[in-house]
Amino acid sequence: MDDRSWMYRDSPQGLRRMDYCNGVQGFINFATSIPRNFTDGGIRCPCRKCKNLKFLHQDVVTMHLLTKGFMEDYLCWYAHGELFVPDESMEEQVVGSTSSASNMHEVGNENNNPYRNMVMDAMRMSEGNVRECPIVEEEPNADAARFFDLLRDSDEPLWDGCTNHSKLSVVAQVFTIKSDHGLSEAGYDKIIEWARSILPEGNRLKENFYTAKSMMKPLGLGY
Repeated sequence: MDDRSWMYRDSPQGLRRMDYCNGVQGFINFATSIPRNFTDGGIRCPCRKCKNLKFLHQDVVTMHLLTKGFMEDYLCWYAHGELFVPDESMEEQVVGSTSSASNMHEVGNENNNPYRNMVMDAMRMSEGNVRECPIVEEEPNADAARFFDLLRDSDEPLWDGCTNHSKLSVVAQVFTIKSDHGLSEAGYDKIIEWARSILPEGNRLKENFYTAKSMMKPLGLGY
C-alpha cells in the first residue's frame, strides 16, 4: 500500500498540511474513477461524521474531509473500490477493484484536471502559506463558497456532451489569449458574442468580460 500516514497526521489548528490537501484530492480522483461508486450522483463520504453512510457530491466530500478529517481505521479505501487481500506472509495488500496494486496509486493521484488543481492551489495560496491549506467551515463563508463554485466549474462541461472543455477551462484560455494579444474588453466581448452564436444552445460560456472576470476573481488572475 502507498504511504497514507498523511490521513491521520496532526496539523496546526485551523490549517491542513499540504500533503493532506494533496492526499484528499488523490482520494477524490481515485473514488470518482470507479463508476460503481456513484449513487444518485454522489459518492460515500468517509469523514469522521458521515463514516461512509452518506452519498454526497464529490465537492461536499472534499469539504467534509478538509473540515473533519477521515473516519478512524480507513487506510484501506474498501468502500470506494479497494479490497484487503492477505498474501502468504499474512501481510495486507491493497488491490484496486479495477486495477492492480502496482497501478492503483497512479490512478488515485493522476493529474487529470489541471484547472481543478489550479483552483485548489489558489485556495491554499489565499491563506498566505504554500505548504498548508485552509480548513473550511461546515457552511463555507463567501470566499470559500466562490472557490467551491470554481471547483464545480472546472468539472462542468461547456455544454452537455462536451468532453474537452469545461466552463472554467474556456474562460481561462480566452483570458490568456486576451492577455497575450492585448485584446480590449470590447474586443473580448465581440469574440464571445460570436463564439456563443456558433456553440450549441444551452452552452455555459460566460456572456462577456465582466461576468468572466467576476468568475475568475478568486484565482487572483490580473487580466
